[in-house]
Amino acid sequence: MKGGLSIRLRLSLWYSGVLLAGLALFGLILWISVRQSLMTSLDETLDQRIRGAITVFEEETRQGSTAATIREELGEYADSIPEGRLLKVTGPDGQRVFPLESVPPLPRHGYRFRRKTDYVAGRRYEFYAAGSLDGVENLMGSLRWLMLWTAPLTLLAASLGGYWISRRALAPVDALTTAARTIGIGNLSSRLAVPATGDELERLAATWNQMLERLESAVHRLTQFTADASHELRTPIALMRTSAEIALRRPRTAEDYRESLQQIMDEAERTSRLVDDLLTLSRADAGRAQLSIERLDLVPLVSEVCEQGRMLASSRGLEIDVDLPGRPVEVEGNAPALRRLLFILLDNALKYTQPGGNITVSVSGSGPVTVSVSDTGVGIAADVLPHVFERFFRADPSRQRDAGGSGLGLSIAKWIAERHHATIDAESAVKQGSTFHVRFPGSNC
Repeated sequence: MKGGLSIRLRLSLWYSGVLLAGLALFGLILWISVRQSLMTSLDETLDQRIRGAITVFEEETRQGSTAATIREELGEYADSIPEGRLLKVTGPDGQRVFPLESVPPLPRHGYRFRRKTDYVAGRRYEFYAAGSLDGVENLMGSLRWLMLWTAPLTLLAASLGGYWISRRALAPVDALTTAARTIGIGNLSSRLAVPATGDELERLAATWNQMLERLESAVHRLTQFTADASHELRTPIALMRTSAEIALRRPRTAEDYRESLQQIMDEAERTSRLVDDLLTLSRADAGRAQLSIERLDLVPLVSEVCEQGRMLASSRGLEIDVDLPGRPVEVEGNAPALRRLLFILLDNALKYTQPGGNITVSVSGSGPVTVSVSDTGVGIAADVLPHVFERFFRADPSRQRDAGGSGLGLSIAKWIAERHHATIDAESAVKQGSTFHVRFPGSNC
């Protein structure tokens, strides 16, 4: 198993990465917003200075003041405001009105400039104002250092806190993992403690317990199936070995050897059928037994199976009656599988019906399609009737072995019915016979 980062560490790294991206985005937005706000405030200040200069200029012009008086009033206004000497007024011909002295050119990157055009006494004048960016740069520099110092500390504290929280949050998962490791094949009945938290941990523990329950049931079935299969295979193998040993113990006649070989062949045939049945159920349990489903008519299929059954019935002194409708009865199914299901039910009826008895096979197309197999045999006791579809179950083990049964036929019949989404059930009374019904979903159309 490859080593890797724990979930809590990965959560912490993801949390730290997201937090870092969030801090970077927040810092960028904060930086842009603060700078824009400071620039807007500085522009408003410069605009106010320009509006003040325009007011002074218009007032003095309206009073008919001379150019020298206007410049003197503008100078007094400039002296009354911060950076007032960074004001400039030019006339229509571009001649400097205020101030008369030449101010050295200001660097564009260190100052903020504003300009406004206004008409006074019908003449066009340009008003300029400049402001230093030192205050803005100083404040932005302080903000930059504040962000550079606080962001790493915030990230470190948040990462440590996130790791602690994730470790605390995943502690119940570690407890569940530790408890799950103690459960093995020998104690599958053990269950995990389910915390009453109503969250994912409760659902996880409950899901684990459900899985353990299914696993315990599967292992129990597998163990029982293996034990039953071993028992069923042991008997015919022992019989074949015994027959061979007796035949080889001393010289015998050809008839004696033939009888021994016949016994061995009979047991071999039973063993072969048992192995085939075991293989069928094994594939069914593993989900590898696939059935191709198509629309088919049950009437000819049932008639064909009954014709095959009549040959067996006649050799046992039995009769098979068939009650089929005069119209097609269609279902969704797999023809070979349905033949096997019907033959299992018919063969089961033949085994447990005494000579002179009667077996009836009927198909009902009204309502849910139903195939029924009835006999006048020995019947099944009420206390064992619910178990007849269990694997290797025999109501009378000695009689069924004599009849060649393995106790798997009805289990296979039930599996085939379930694959067709059909139900199979039995009705029986001791010494009165039994009836098996296979009911298909939907109705015949």
